[in-house]
Amino acid sequence: MKQFGSILTFEFYLKTMHSTIIQGLKKYLSSIKPKDIGAMVKEGRFPPLEHLDLSAVSDEIENLERITVDRLIDFIAEARPDLIKAIEDTGIPGGEYMIKLRLHILSQLKHVEFKHEENMVLAHCDECGKKWPVKKDEASSITECPFCDPGEGESKEPPAEDE
Repeated sequence: MKQFGSILTFEFYLKTMHSTIIQGLKKYLSSIKPKDIGAMVKEGRFPPLEHLDLSAVSDEIENLERITVDRLIDFIAEARPDLIKAIEDTGIPGGEYMIKLRLHILSQLKHVEFKHEENMVLAHCDECGKKWPVKKDEASSITECPFCDPGEGESKEPPAEDE
């Protein structure tokens, strides 16, 4: 039951952080041009991770393995549809590239230092210990932890932490 709850919590987290994740991917992939994709697929080159801002999911690293290749494709397609089209145009090697890209990202995440945007702070729940990024001006209005059991009926106020 605990694993099921963890999966639901992560899905909820992805839903609430969706626009932040997409904006992060747009920024991360902004320097890549569709004409570069063919060579990247052929040579097995991946975009460098040092410019990827995953601060929105930094406390959920262990759950990122649940992101399938299909979901990664959906995220990239929303952020940069031109790049997904270019990858699709490479055929089967493009599909294999996406599988390798997912594995590459997952293996590198363990070594990435997360940085939060200037207008963001980390909210922290004293009960479960989870942290999540929130806009600085919204931090004082947080009354419930999105990770604790919603059925507890208790209102919690996670204090905001500066970076």
